[in-house]
Formats: sequence, structure tokens, C-alpha cells
Amino acid sequence: MQQQQINKSIIRDFYRRAVAQGDIAFAEQVIADNYIQHSPGLKPGKAGVLEALHLMKQMPKPPATSTPFMRLIAEGDYVVTNLCFNWGGIQKVVVDIFRFEHGKVAEHWDAVEDQPATTLNGNAMMDGPIPVDDLALTTSNKAIARDAYQQIYIDRQRHRLPDFVLPDFIQHKPDIADGRAGLSDYLSQNSSSLSINRILLIVAEGDFVVIQSEGIANGKPAQFYEIFRLSESKLAEQWSVNRLTQ
Repeated sequence: MQQQQINKSIIRDFYRRAVAQGDIAFAEQVIADNYIQHSPGLKPGKAGVLEALHLMKQMPKPPATSTPFMRLIAEGDYVVTNLCFNWGGIQKVVVDIFRFEHGKVAEHWDAVEDQPATTLNGNAMMDGPIPVDDLALTTSNKAIARDAYQQIYIDRQRHRLPDFVLPDFIQHKPDIADGRAGLSDYLSQNSSSLSINRILLIVAEGDFVVIQSEGIANGKPAQFYEIFRLSESKLAEQWSVNRLTQ
């Protein structure tokens, strides 16, 4: 648990010092030499990250900046961030997954989407609770979320929704309406355009569970980054950011 908090602090400082303040020396210190990059927008390896940070440092800063909305979830060697920020007048919503090795960042995946002007649920893609609660329930919540995701999101067993999802399920994915009924409608209407094939990674801390999976979206390979908040041993809230992999 202590190492997870240290890892969280490193990632928090990476955003604050390396990204926001252009502290390249700090980035060189915390990124492993054998760093593996999965983000399609960056060049490979540690050199690619440092190059991107150098370019960002040279860009003009906005006259006023707001504190990014950031959710941090950690388990084992992984830290997940869920954040939003304004870029060129567009609100960007991001999920980053970092893997640590020997106290340094060794691997990274991400997904980025633009916040749309309107959503079916009326909620922003990024708001809601930030602090992690119910740490004693991490293991059970992880198992519940894994079963729910497999049976509902992958296998499309909509009749199991009452077993896993609260009636007043809060939804932040723009094209899904709030409530258990909204999720049921989405699963029935999008069976041909979206399919999830398998779970790649699960990271859980307290009442939050992050699931990275892969499948097909609109006929193209995609990865799906879902964050669930659990309450009363059921899914209570969902955030989602996806990206095409080809």
C-alpha cells in the first residue's frame, strides 16, 4: 500500500512538474530507460516522451490555467489517471495507465476524447467523486466488476443487469442515458457497431475499478478504458474513454 501511494505521488508530480512546468530533469529521473510507449501520438521509448515535453515547454502558455480535474487509482505496479484539461479551446478527457518497475515509470497506455457539446445523460464526461473510498472492499469490488463486465459488456447478457447494476446507475459515456435502463437500451441498440472481445487489464482501488479491454468499434479495432465506481456491491457510476488502435 505504501508503494502504491509513492507511485501515485510520482505520477501527480510528473503532471505538475514535467508536463505543466516543463521540468525535463524530473521526467528523466522518473522514467525508466527501457520505457515502453503505447500512445499513438508519441514517438517510442523514453526519448519520445522527453521530446514531447521539450515541445510542450516551447509552446505559449495560456494567460490563466485551471487545476486539472484528476482522479488517481493505483493497484500493484499500476497507476491510472482520469483527467480533463482545456487544449485549444476544446475540453479533452483522458485516461492514462502507467506501469511501474523498480520505482520508475516503465510503460504507458492512454486514450483521449473530446467532450461533446451534448450527451444523452446530461453529465460531463469528467465529473463526480474523486477520492477513493472503501479500501477494504478493493478485492471484492474488483471481482464484481470483472464478472459484470464479462457478462454484461462482453457477453451482452442484459437479463443480468439487475444482478450487477444499480437502478440509478450514473453514466458519463456521452451516448448512454442515465440509469440501468439507459445501459440496457445502449447494449441492445449497438450490438452490431460495437463489440468487446476480451479484458486486457483490471486495476482496482477501493470503490473504483478500471478495466482496459479491446474489441471492435464501427468496424475498426479499438481499446476501451472504463472506470467504474461501485456502491452496495454493484456498479453505481461509469466513465469511459475509447481509442481506435488502427
